[in-house]
Amino acid sequence: MFKHCAIFLILLLILGCGYSYVSGKESLQETADTKKYDQAWGDMINDFELYLAFFNDSYPAGNFTVSRHADTYEEALAYFSQAFDEELAAAVTNAYTFYNPDNNKLQILPTDGLPVLVSENPNKISTQFIDTDHVMFQRYFEDYYGENTKYLYQVFCQYDGNKWKIYKLEWNQVH
Repeated sequence: MFKHCAIFLILLLILGCGYSYVSGKESLQETADTKKYDQAWGDMINDFELYLAFFNDSYPAGNFTVSRHADTYEEALAYFSQAFDEELAAAVTNAYTFYNPDNNKLQILPTDGLPVLVSENPNKISTQFIDTDHVMFQRYFEDYYGENTKYLYQVFCQYDGNKWKIYKLEWNQVH
């Protein structure tokens, strides 16, 4: 009888340790996933803050406005490449700036810019990991371009080994 109890206790101990090991692995995975989400979220918010800083940190130059962050196309491209992949950085630079040879400065075009996601109201933004190095953030905007309009804004980020950078933006009307 004592022998059977001892064997039963040993089996119970082994099973308990096995369960604890599995639970610990799951807990470690959840912690890693949370860290990954937090880094992706923080980097995406910082990417948009960097984008906004380019236009907000500016000064008038005659009839135009010039960013304090870049005087040339190459400088603007290098600046935006901190937040966007190379192709999107070039698209942003081309869409929102132009080079003025009269004063040798890259000027800001007076136009609407990109919609940005901000850290306020994070509950309005959903997150979906596409794979380990790609994530999509999305948010619905209602009444953005008038009453009874609804748009879906999707921001796609890719991990480059150091940080998450935005590589694609989609803005679609929802019917």
